[in-house]
Amino acid sequence: MELTKYSNHRSAAYLNWLRKQTCVISGRKAECAHHIRLGTNGGVSLKPSDYFCIPLRNEYHTTGLFALHVIGEETFIKQFKLNIHSLFVKYLKEYITHKYKILIDLKDKSDEQMIAYLIQILEEKDLAVSPVVKKKASAKAKSEKDLKIKLKGNEFYEKAKILKREKDKELRQNIKATTKREKVSTSLVGNEFYEKAKELKRSKDKELRDKLKENAKKEKSSTKLSLKNNEFYQKSKELKRQRDKELRDKIKQAKKASK
Repeated sequence: MELTKYSNHRSAAYLNWLRKQTCVISGRKAECAHHIRLGTNGGVSLKPSDYFCIPLRNEYHTTGLFALHVIGEETFIKQFKLNIHSLFVKYLKEYITHKYKILIDLKDKSDEQMIAYLIQILEEKDLAVSPVVKKKASAKAKSEKDLKIKLKGNEFYEKAKILKREKDKELRQNIKATTKREKVSTSLVGNEFYEKAKELKRSKDKELRDKLKENAKKEKSSTKLSLKNNEFYQKSKELKRQRDKELRDKIKQAKKASK
């Protein structure tokens, strides 16, 4: 089902509301709203309608190992088995109910029909962006483009670009290496030699721990023996005994006096 026929609606209110919902992956409070391009009205340098968004945590949007912008939108949707159109319907319906207190019955309707109906309600409520806002947005885009043209050739700008490319490359390599390591460790599970090596490592670790414990005990006992023969140690022990005895006697006397 394609959703290319719709306008590229802009609704800050809807996006703000969507960010307050729970992440479709983790179930925790979302941090951003991602515009779904796959099968919607998005295109090259053209953001899809704000109504074709899903709430995500940053770790599933950009920063995590399996983030949407790391593994790609199509892979992400397959990986987490998301029914995107059902999600569009769910959030549009909940938003309309929340915002306008309208109860909507969508029984016996396809996803396409439901989305069309819900967007129609929102358009009627005049949530679509006004031409003035569009004009402002295009003016902003133009100014950004002009700025880029001005910066081209600037020494610091070019250096920053190169540095960014290097950082991005390094990040991609790290992600690939991590993924590779995870794949290797997963594939080794159940392998006869790998399991034997693991068992051997465990036994070696246990031996080492036992030796360390034994050495610690020996050191402790040797310390006690050396102290036993020490003149000052014996004197201090004797002195402590005397003080303890004096203290006990005083306590007894105090108890008798109180009686």
